[in-house]
Amino acid sequence: MNELKNDILLDEWKIIEETFDLDNSLKNETLFSIGNGYIGMRGNFEEGLKDKRYTVEGTYLNGFYDTHQIKYGEKAYAFPEIGQTMLNVLNAKVIKVIVDDEEFNMSESIIQKYRRELDFKEATLKREVVWKTKTGKEVEIKTERLVSFNEKHLAAVRLIVRPLNFDGKIKIVSLIDGDVKNLSAEDDPRVGSGISGRPLKIDEKSAAENRLKMTAMTKNSNFKLLCIVDNIINTEDGYNTNVIEDDYKIGLIYDINANRNKETVLDKYITYATTRDYNENEAENKAVEVLNKATEAGFNRIKEEQGLYLKKFWDMADIEIYGDLFLQQGIRFNMFHILQSVGRDGFTNIAAKGLTGEGYEGHYFWDTEMYIIPLFTYTKPEVARKLLEYRYNTLDKARERARQMSHNKGALYPWRTINGEECSAYYPASTAQYHINADIAYAIKKYFEATGDYEFLVNYGAEILFETARIFADLGHYAEGKGFCIDGVTGPDEYTAVVNNNAYTNIMAKDHLDFAYYVSNLLKEKYENIYYKLKEKIQLDESEIAEWKRAADNMYIPYDERLKIHAQDDTFLNKKVWDFENTPKEKYPLLLNYHPLVIYRHQVCKQADWVLALFLHGEKFDKEQKIRDYEYYEKVTTHDSSLSPCVFSIVACDIGYTEKAYEYFMRTARMDLDDHHGNTKDGIHAANMAGSWMGIVFGFGGFRIYSDKISFKPIIPGHWNKYSFKVNYKGRLIKVTVEKETVSFELIEGQGININFYEKEVELKKSELVKEKMPL
Repeated sequence: MNELKNDILLDEWKIIEETFDLDNSLKNETLFSIGNGYIGMRGNFEEGLKDKRYTVEGTYLNGFYDTHQIKYGEKAYAFPEIGQTMLNVLNAKVIKVIVDDEEFNMSESIIQKYRRELDFKEATLKREVVWKTKTGKEVEIKTERLVSFNEKHLAAVRLIVRPLNFDGKIKIVSLIDGDVKNLSAEDDPRVGSGISGRPLKIDEKSAAENRLKMTAMTKNSNFKLLCIVDNIINTEDGYNTNVIEDDYKIGLIYDINANRNKETVLDKYITYATTRDYNENEAENKAVEVLNKATEAGFNRIKEEQGLYLKKFWDMADIEIYGDLFLQQGIRFNMFHILQSVGRDGFTNIAAKGLTGEGYEGHYFWDTEMYIIPLFTYTKPEVARKLLEYRYNTLDKARERARQMSHNKGALYPWRTINGEECSAYYPASTAQYHINADIAYAIKKYFEATGDYEFLVNYGAEILFETARIFADLGHYAEGKGFCIDGVTGPDEYTAVVNNNAYTNIMAKDHLDFAYYVSNLLKEKYENIYYKLKEKIQLDESEIAEWKRAADNMYIPYDERLKIHAQDDTFLNKKVWDFENTPKEKYPLLLNYHPLVIYRHQVCKQADWVLALFLHGEKFDKEQKIRDYEYYEKVTTHDSSLSPCVFSIVACDIGYTEKAYEYFMRTARMDLDDHHGNTKDGIHAANMAGSWMGIVFGFGGFRIYSDKISFKPIIPGHWNKYSFKVNYKGRLIKVTVEKETVSFELIEGQGININFYEKEVELKKSELVKEKMPL
């Protein structure tokens, strides 16, 4: 048996549970979630749990939402009026097993054997149980679930039932359950929504032969949801089939004359389609088409294709850590969950909790550009492009938001959204975070730099860059003795709100304006026709472009000459430092225990702010400056945000604080597996998961691209024997293996390239292993 860590067994390619404990149920429903970027199913048992205190039954469709009125005690101009919530949709994974009128249930039945595993290579969720009924009958029950990476509308469940010590009747009930709800708002602003009661109105239910169908409508957003299920039963035993139905359910009952040690197999194929993606007729045609193909292919073939998809992903992206199984499991778990949470169709994104729970209402944040996209840019760039296309496809909504915020030109992206409209009710920590425009621009820049995808830059990226650059040009002003200043914004640190000259925002805006200027010249020189069409489309004047460059060249970045550090903003260093010594542990996170004004009056950071800038723009500062900045801000940062430790780990690597880097990294690597924040039950911490990948590749691996030149400055923690990772750069797949004394580089795919290893230039040729000695 593998070593046990908490209630999860250690395994490098799986998470495994061999003891069911109700107290861990909510957390493990999140951990054992499975999805494909469109459909997400929490790790609920197919039969559900009788005791509802220990379960959040959840199936989610990325981008499928309802709206609700945002309630304010006192409302001001341009406050968002409509909230959006990703819905808990029709539950089609329900399968019940009944013997002698006793229904199998994990929370009440006698369990003689139990094992559940989530497999990162197969992308399957498996369970094996031996159930002993109250009359002494023993039944082996196996389930296997997958959500297809190859067909986004498809999920499948296989049930295998085998009586071990009896012949007799066994009932299998397969349902679509429409009696679903979302979590209601709680005291914690990160959990729950403004939607109460059942969010869906059931329209139609039907059962014909082995097919079940249910349609439903959202109450306010007017989307129609269609769920169609085929049930294929395979048994040597005789059986009868009956329909079961009530106001919210439709299903089939299979009465089986079971024989000892004979298996009955039920394959359940599930499709979801909505009118957010198709018109009503197209949605039904699509669902039926997907279902017919699935039943024709069969469960085993779908599973095989699933494995092939995952093999391609791991071949491109796998990270290997030798000598630390604890960490190896954590990093692969994180990467797998990101893969199965991220939208890849250009119209959906990735929610802060992925598709595993209802925290933050399924909203998309800046997390995508600063944490998620880097992972895919250097492993699976076609996904990174689709995430950026989502921003292009919501550009008109960003233009509307800019007008609401009194900008006559340009586009201002929302802080949190699903459909592209701002739906955050607390403006100091949302609308004021103008840096999201620059974050999106930075992601476009790094994607283009890594892929050379001119087609995207010219046809999509340029328009985003120009429209968002306009906002900073309009927002800022020139102040005597300073330069170009940006007032009334909030940086990444949400414990310091609505300030002048947030240093992170200003340096990101400077980079944004510079890149927009560069792209305008690129288009003018190489794509003149497209350039002038775009200028005409958005009514862009040459004088605006010139002003971008002028503003960038004169951007003010606050700096304190006395302390020799960058000030987080104009007034941050003048505030009283938070009394960390006398703040009890139970008072964290601060946002749940102190009024915002109390927090705003102090020097205290929720998360990395300027330290994040030290990572993103590390080439602009020498090591001594980074150390001074890092040491100052580390003392006043609580890391109440899960986005913070990975950034501190990366910068610690950069300045040579290896042990500190490792300590921060270990807080990210298994944050959800070990429930460090105590809220994994509400869903994964997606950005943190991607941050653990960043921690290895950018942190310990020292991977950077500056001026179209790849460089690596790897270090190895004393706890590891060796580690390896891969990066994709302009069609070149490079594997880096770091040991105590040597570093190996292998060009697996693509044309030869020269890279920098510390200060040395190294030539890489395809399939040739190059070994270099680690510097002393």
